[in-house]
Amino acid sequence: MAKHKMAKLLSLALVMIMLFSACASGTGGSTDEKVLTIGTNMNITTLIPWKSTTDGDYYVLNQIYHKLIEMDDNTVFKPVLATEWSCADDGKTWTFKLNEKVYWHTGNDLFKKEKVQVTAEDVKYSLEFNMNPDNASSRYSDLVETIDSITVVDPYTIQIVTKDIDVLFEYKMYQILIIPKKAIDEGWDLNAFPVGSNAYKFESHEIDTQVVMVKNKDFYIEPGLDKVIFKIIPDNSVSSIALQNGEIDIASSVTADEIDNLSALENIKLQSIGAGTVRWIGINVTNELFQDVEVRRALTMMLDIDSMVNALYTGKSDIKLLVRAYSQVPQERPGGSDIARIKEQHPGYDPAGGQAILESKGWAKNSKGIYEKDGQTFSFILQVGAGNPLTENASIMAATMFKEYGIDCTARTAEWGTHLADLDVGNCAMYIIGGYASLDGPMKVMHTDPLSFSPNPGYSNAEIDALLEQAWTTVDYDARAELLTQSNLLFVHDAVFIPLFHQYGQVGFNTRVTNFEQPSVYLNLCSGWRNVSVTTN
Repeated sequence: MAKHKMAKLLSLALVMIMLFSACASGTGGSTDEKVLTIGTNMNITTLIPWKSTTDGDYYVLNQIYHKLIEMDDNTVFKPVLATEWSCADDGKTWTFKLNEKVYWHTGNDLFKKEKVQVTAEDVKYSLEFNMNPDNASSRYSDLVETIDSITVVDPYTIQIVTKDIDVLFEYKMYQILIIPKKAIDEGWDLNAFPVGSNAYKFESHEIDTQVVMVKNKDFYIEPGLDKVIFKIIPDNSVSSIALQNGEIDIASSVTADEIDNLSALENIKLQSIGAGTVRWIGINVTNELFQDVEVRRALTMMLDIDSMVNALYTGKSDIKLLVRAYSQVPQERPGGSDIARIKEQHPGYDPAGGQAILESKGWAKNSKGIYEKDGQTFSFILQVGAGNPLTENASIMAATMFKEYGIDCTARTAEWGTHLADLDVGNCAMYIIGGYASLDGPMKVMHTDPLSFSPNPGYSNAEIDALLEQAWTTVDYDARAELLTQSNLLFVHDAVFIPLFHQYGQVGFNTRVTNFEQPSVYLNLCSGWRNVSVTTN
């Protein structure tokens, strides 16, 4: 009996030792292993490099695959695979010199232990692969409309000639991931097992849970991390709690409700990234209620947007989260920075004036206090995608204000996928959306696009189209900014959108995270200009 009891005690002790060892090793390495855990609310839609369109995918893909260049949070282009690049005097001939110390990932069944250099031929192949319509690349249109020819000058030099001067060419190159031709030739499943050449190698993907990457020991500089884990946490509030509890090191998006709590903690930092993302109410100009520009301006005049923004965020900290917007172009981008001129074109808040405009158009209030004309009430649904408390609350506030002045508006929340699908086919009379803070945002938002209803809600203006097209072939920055401003002024005047606010996304991170001055998990975590790491106990 004593012997049996002793055996049980020894077994229990062994179990405890194993549990202690597992706890001490965290994700499976030693206590000195540098592991960075990032919480993101964005799921993985695909890990196929040429198919992806979401930030959530690119958070992972940008660590595995190289681009020629990348763009930092200050809109400065940085070397990645290309060590240097230049454009000839013709404004169309671009030459890129590649890093000669970059190899495709080893330790997989594609390259095994063989170290194979990434060359100009790989860049040429990747670009032409994206330009092949059979491959259904999400970047197909951008590249086909831009590139005239691609020439390999030598193993580490590539020359690309554009069809015309394109001031967004570097931006377009920043979106292309370089893939191994061998993977395509051998039918390798890049969605299940991505193989690239960047600082971190793919290890595993648990759907709806996490993606794990490990250090590429063949990388030309020593990566600052042994392991990177992107943990998928759909609820940003839960992500904030995980950050406070030390379960994650970085929360890629912090909600407004959590800012005060997190900013009070000594071991947590909050920082905004990049340009403010504008949220706006889109007006379907093809809807019979909204085809008259004066009616759209009248509706804009009924919304007290300053009060809305103040009510949406009342935090005690000095974190800049929301700033009142007057146009859909970020204040930090060319075309959106001249606030004084933009305000001159904005209808402003004047509900009495808005009502007077409607009445001059033949609308009159019925017995219920709702505007009516020819037997039709001024009634519509304002739709918003679920999951963002700021925009959901904004929709309710807007609907309430509209009703106060005789407009029968009902706020409706739709599942995000349904919301996007409705926008694509113009199935919303009025809606809230945002984004397009990138350099090509004005073209996507304001330029006529007969193939897509969103983000431009059926609006077309030949004068705006001409100004935008001229802007993208104007090399001089100031001249280009003026052209973009002129197009924006016309768009604001026509009240295609009702701009609400610039939202500055907040990243929360533990102070043990180092070299994270630009707090973006979209950028390379390890490159020639930054190498994110963590301190260990």
